[in-house]
Amino acid sequence: MSDSFYEIAVSNPNYNRSIFDIDFPKNPYDWKSIPAVFSDGKLSIAGHPVMEDWERPYMKSLAKTASLNGGTVLEIGFGLGLSASYIQENDIEKHIIIEANSFVFEKVKKFVKNARSEVKPILGFWQEEINSFPDESIDGILFDAYALTKEEFECHFPFFKHAHRILKKNGIFTYYSSEVDNFSNFHLKHLHLAGFKNISKEICKVSPPTDCLYWNSKTIMVPIIRK
Repeated sequence: MSDSFYEIAVSNPNYNRSIFDIDFPKNPYDWKSIPAVFSDGKLSIAGHPVMEDWERPYMKSLAKTASLNGGTVLEIGFGLGLSASYIQENDIEKHIIIEANSFVFEKVKKFVKNARSEVKPILGFWQEEINSFPDESIDGILFDAYALTKEEFECHFPFFKHAHRILKKNGIFTYYSSEVDNFSNFHLKHLHLAGFKNISKEICKVSPPTDCLYWNSKTIMVPIIRK
């Protein structure tokens, strides 16, 4: 099997093929300044469907998983703020949010004002910010960033090694999996390469609309990864 993350994405039957025809900015760093469009429970940036409201039950499951240990939770990708709101419903001490788009980040700043637990908002790309986090400094991670290039379509795979480094012992990691009900061999391979051995899952029921470009199944897997 190819190790191309893009080829893995293209082979996923839950993606509508037309999503791969949407152009990315020539300079990935332009993503930060492209206007975000919020409309009818959807967020789109540069024509890409970044998040939609049907994900709500899945985001709730991811948030619950990332918050299981309490302490400091790192969330990468704010989107519509669904998972962030659910994280705040859990017993945590600190909530760090990394968001790459400056227009979405304005939503993050408003979110901070009403948050129950302390929130540290960071405007930037996770690829630039992650190395500033000390080893074994985070209790839980929720990763749901959108790709910056076509080649990074399944962008959670490159993050695995960083998650393993910054998680405390027994820390928990979850993310938007793009899997219906189980880990593929490719998926497990990259978790193992990152150093993860304690790997489990839950299955979340969802109801995406028929016009959704990035998911068409009635379930989606919630990864539960412990260091």
